[in-house]
Amino acid sequence: ATLKKIGRLSWEQAHFDTEQQIRQPIHPMLSALHDFIRSSATKIEHGILDEAAYAAARLGGGSAIFCKSGKDRTAMQVTFKQAQFINRFMKSGGNGFSEGETDADRIFSDATTMRVYGTRLPICDKNVGQPLYAFNSLQARFMPDPLKPPARTLAGFLKGGRVFTGGAIES
Repeated sequence: ATLKKIGRLSWEQAHFDTEQQIRQPIHPMLSALHDFIRSSATKIEHGILDEAAYAAARLGGGSAIFCKSGKDRTAMQVTFKQAQFINRFMKSGGNGFSEGETDADRIFSDATTMRVYGTRLPICDKNVGQPLYAFNSLQARFMPDPLKPPARTLAGFLKGGRVFTGGAIES
């Protein structure tokens, strides 16, 4: 039987008609995530994942970062998260959950330092024989800014998937 409108909303109206939906208050711990989602509804934003991870951590949740070999994509995300944690830890006075704005430039600088001088490049060297991330400049160009590797750490690729060797890095 079809639902008739007798002082009530049909299922479709209640779930799809945003004008009729009741606005629920957003918990203060989730307001930044809510704002981010609403402001980026028509585009893909890495920041939504980042804000969701931060909200989960504030609510006592954990996270895991994984790619099949644990080198390139993992390295970009791990160093970004480490840099964020350092920034929040320093701003919070030790509890890791600073309520103020994070310093995006400082986070990017710290992540870049870890990507060049940290433990991630030796992992790449062990896995593929070169201390370089297996991205080429075209791939790096389309990565979200927080996850872009430093240009001097890009390996680049030849046809067939062979990695450049002998210092020949694609520009």
